[in-house]
Formats: sequence, structure tokens, C-alpha cells
Amino acid sequence: MSDLVSFEHHQKSMQIKLDRLQYLNSAYVDIFMHMPDGAIIVNPKGKIKEVNLAAQAIMGQSLQEMQGKNVSEYLGMNIPHIRAMLENGQSYRDVELLIPGQERNLHAVISGIPFRNKGIIRGGVIYLSPIEKIHLLVNRFTGARASYSFNDIITVSHSMTEAIHLAKMAAASASNVLLEGESGTGKEVFAQAIHSESQRKNGPFVAVNCGAIPRELVGSELFGYIEGAFTGARKGGSPGKFELATGGTLFLDEIGDMPLEQQVTLLRVLQEKNITRIGDSRTIPVDVRVICATNKNLWQEVETGNFRVDLYYRLNVINIDIPPLRQRREDIIVLFDYFLSKIPAGKAPIEEERGRIEESLQQYSWPGNIREMQNVVERMVHMAGSLPVGVKHLPPELRRTPGEAVNSYTAVDSSETSIYEARENHKKVMQEQERDMIINLLKYFQGNISRVAREMGVNRSTIYRKMKLYKIN
Repeated sequence: MSDLVSFEHHQKSMQIKLDRLQYLNSAYVDIFMHMPDGAIIVNPKGKIKEVNLAAQAIMGQSLQEMQGKNVSEYLGMNIPHIRAMLENGQSYRDVELLIPGQERNLHAVISGIPFRNKGIIRGGVIYLSPIEKIHLLVNRFTGARASYSFNDIITVSHSMTEAIHLAKMAAASASNVLLEGESGTGKEVFAQAIHSESQRKNGPFVAVNCGAIPRELVGSELFGYIEGAFTGARKGGSPGKFELATGGTLFLDEIGDMPLEQQVTLLRVLQEKNITRIGDSRTIPVDVRVICATNKNLWQEVETGNFRVDLYYRLNVINIDIPPLRQRREDIIVLFDYFLSKIPAGKAPIEEERGRIEESLQQYSWPGNIREMQNVVERMVHMAGSLPVGVKHLPPELRRTPGEAVNSYTAVDSSETSIYEARENHKKVMQEQERDMIINLLKYFQGNISRVAREMGVNRSTIYRKMKLYKIN
């Protein structure tokens, strides 16, 4: 009787182990088949045994089509990392690979891990992920995303409403867009808004200021480079902005400053939809929508020979002209109130001050446009401290009587002033403005030099030097 009980207990224990093995086997198969990265299992000879769903989608073939074939037919004939894995058991990680295809090359990152049985290499598993997926992940954590929409464009003017209407039409298309407007008018805000309302809104938004990149580095910044391409090239090379923006939008600001020799390459990329890294001969496919911006008259740049006419027509599919603030004065007070409300410490002016402030704001020509308006409001709030903002907190160039010239920095008639004197007058005004700002920040932060330096974006030593210069105790 005891032997029977023992046998039944043993049988029950074996059934539990068998059920657990079946469960684990089913779970492992599900994990392998549905993992987000592509995975290919090969035998010691490199013959394909299993392919998960992601890898089948990446390679464009089913398991039945790939099973039994050598992995080199799909990943290339000369892959030393895979050979080293199967022959010597060396694993590898994150190797960049350009996989040749019938319609287009596949740019991917692969890793490999061998598996052994009793010390003998029995094969390996190769993981692959399209480079676009890696770039999307990088952009997500590095802030290469659009943060503005059309709702963030504050306006009551007819001309801006027309520009927004045209931009919304552009968002619904896949065409290249050219944004023209003075500095500070909000060209990047428009570019981000177009991206946010387009079919690419879930992709990256990568911005490049063509005027801020040294002439000799424009090519490597936009198109990338391979290891050893030039002195100082990063080990392993580096992708360019076109690769990072694949699946999304590339915003080329100050496109009018791009060197002529790079304009040729940009035109080819826009036409062929692929790039070649500096120092390399392989082409990499890119899927990018390009939005350009300039504060120059780009057609005049074409006529003077500074910009290629064929590139101009390629970029200027949809043209949006963003009017300067002086041409839409109905927005000035609206923007002033908006920016003031966005600063926690900002207090609205008292009634008798408001009229004079509005008059000063309306008389000014705003050469820096909306960016200048935002800076003026921030300065006024810092100058006012805990008090409501007033006329005395306006920058000197805005504090003028109605009889003074509208676009001057001082009351001196520019026609009677030499260029040297005008520069000196402007310099004095800027120094007065800077001195007032330092004094008010010192009061606001109760003499804390570090806080003042941080607020102004300079070093402590700079604050001490300017205090000595302006004789601030």
C-alpha cells in the first residue's frame, strides 16, 4: 500500500514538472516570437533555424522562406562578427550594418550571442533592429521633439491668421516648406506647429541652425561620417541630422547661410532620398520631411549667386511669409499681456501706468520682433521686483516721449550724428540698461552674487567686474 502511495506521489510530482516545462517552453516561444527586436537563431554553420515575427517583418520574408538558408544571404556575405560568434564563441553588441536589399538598403544595428551545450558551440542568436528605431529612442530622450502647436501662436492680426491658415494646409501635405521672416518672428514655432499637426507628429523633430555651424563641419553635421573620415572623427563614426530625423521632420534654420558646396549635396539628398556619410561609399535611405527658414530674401541670394536656383525651387514648394511685429501692431499689447501672465513674479501695471506703457510699446519698431518682446517683459519683471511693472521699468530705447523719433535709441537725431557717435550713444544706453539690471537683481536676490550670475547667464567673476566698472557698491 505504501509503495502505491509513493508511486502516485512520484507520478504527481513528475506531472507537475512536466506541466512546468511545457509552460516555460510555451512562454519562451511566445517571448521569442513577439519580442520587439528581430531575432534569428542559426546553427553552427550559419543555417537559419528559427526567425521571430519582428525579423520576418524587417527582412520582408516568412519563416518558411528563410528556414534552412544561410544567414549570409540576408545579412551579407562578409560579416566577421557572426563568423567569430559561431567559430570562437565571441558575442558582439550594437554593430552598425547596411543590409543590401532589392528595393532599398536596410540600415540596422545587430548583436549576437552564442549558445553552448557541454562546452560545445551549438549555434547562436542574432538580434537586429532598424536604425530608425534606435534614432527614435535617442530623439525621445534627448528632446528632439516638437513642443509647440498652432494653439501656441498668439495673434489677433489678419496677416498672421492667414499665415497660420497656410501653415495648416502645409501640415496636411508632405511637401517641403520655406518659412521667410525676420529674426524673432517665430519661424521655429511655425515649423514645430506644422510638424505637430502632420502625419509625422509621432516622429522626431530635429532642428539645425545652418548659420551656427562652422563652414567645414556642415557636411558632417547634416550627413554624418564614418570612423577615420577626418582628423578628430569620433570612433565608430556618427550619424548626421538627416539620419536622426528619419521618420520625422528636419528643420533647417538660416538656410540662406549654407555654403554653396553643401547646397549641391543637400539637393541630391532631397531628390534621391538617401545620404552618404563622409568617408563612406554606401548609401543610407532616409525618410525626412524638410522645413527651411531664412531671415534673408532667398531669391535675392539666388540672383547674387549665393544660393543655387535649383535648390531654391526644390525647397520653395510651399512658401509662408511671417510678418514682423511692426506690421501687426494689434498683436503688441496682446503679446505683452501674454508674456507677463507667463512669468510667476510678473504683476500687471496699475491703471495710470498702463496707458503710458502701451503707448511706448506701440511707438517702438521692434527690430527683434516677438523674441525681443519676450525679453523686454522678462526684464521689466526683474526690474520691478515685487512691485507692479511700470514705465520706469521699460528699457531706455522704449522710454521716449511721443515727439521723439520712433526707431531711435536716444533723443538725438540720427541725421545729425556720425556713425561713431551713434554707436557710442547706443553703447551708453546698453551699459545703463545692464547697470540697472544688475542693481535690481542684486536687490531681488538680496546681494547673492551667485544667483545674479546664474540669472544673467555669466560667471561670478563677470558680475564682480561689471560691479566695479559701473561703481555698484
